[in-house]
Amino acid sequence: MAEQKLAESPLEFTTIDKKSLAQEISESAPGAILVIGVALAAYFIAPWLKQYPLFKTYLSLKDFILAILFGIMVKNTVGVPKIFEAGLRFSTILTKTGIVIMGAKYSMAGLVKVGGPALLYIAIFLFGTAIIMMWVGKKLKMSPALAACLASGLSVCGVSATIAIAPAVGAKNKDMAYSIAVVLMFGLLALLVFPIIGKTLNLSDAQYGAFAGVGIVNSAQVLAAGFAYSEEAGLIAGIYNIGRVLFLPFVVLMLAIMAASREAASGGEIVKINKFKLIVDKFPLFVIGFLFIVCLNTMGMFTEPEIHQAKVFMNWAFLLGFASIGLTTRLADLKAAGWSGFLMGFIVATVKAGLALAVVMLLM
Repeated sequence: MAEQKLAESPLEFTTIDKKSLAQEISESAPGAILVIGVALAAYFIAPWLKQYPLFKTYLSLKDFILAILFGIMVKNTVGVPKIFEAGLRFSTILTKTGIVIMGAKYSMAGLVKVGGPALLYIAIFLFGTAIIMMWVGKKLKMSPALAACLASGLSVCGVSATIAIAPAVGAKNKDMAYSIAVVLMFGLLALLVFPIIGKTLNLSDAQYGAFAGVGIVNSAQVLAAGFAYSEEAGLIAGIYNIGRVLFLPFVVLMLAIMAASREAASGGEIVKINKFKLIVDKFPLFVIGFLFIVCLNTMGMFTEPEIHQAKVFMNWAFLLGFASIGLTTRLADLKAAGWSGFLMGFIVATVKAGLALAVVMLLM
């Protein structure tokens, strides 16, 4: 049998492994080419749009945002044939790689200066939003699992947080789809509206970066909206995004306990939660990579040309990742939330964004 042959012959194992890798590359190539095409289109069209007053002054559609929008346009008009799907699954890897490389732009002192206040703001907004959403869910008589998915998605980091909480609360696929749809609805609007708000109110890079980092819930959309304003705003938004992700396992734990308590109070099955295992399983390892790069930069391990190359690599990792995200976003899926889901998610997310804007304008 195949497994016995692999055990008996290391040479045969190597041959099969190489063939599998070659097949993986060949299957991913069409999708990767499509992603590169969309990213290049965004890269070259974004500067061209700046010649028009609308895009130069008000609607700041830089290449990061265009990559997502172009991808969505392709997906929801001509469609993406199945042959391209294998190459579209690397969006998370690309964006997380960009975040890790972003560490080359920071020293530890600069990170502490920005990250210290950021963690305080983030903790208040994250845990506050999660608790309020669970309360709203209870009042609207939602299932504990659905309420937890929505609370996690709208408080921490959108799609990733929804996926993280789902198994901990026994959520169904429709609960996840509902939550993800609400998050994406708000995020798509935020991509266009947040830069306009920032320019209208003349927010500084630091203020806008904090506003986007707290007010937008999906990680990719945080970065896209931040860099659409300026590079400095994008870097600060990235720090806030990392801060939110750091809290992910703890918010998931809190919501899992709250959902289990509600289920038990209603006479449902009591779910036992291994708190330590939950935190370890949900801890974002790419954050460690980011901090490692920051430490190397603090010790002077990178030269100026190397830091410049890291910036170029980071930009392209984000651009390709965002293009891939756009190409996998079906607007038809957003209907899964329905009007009630849209209104509830929009109201909560808008209030959260409004409070974030007030805080950065008053305290920063």
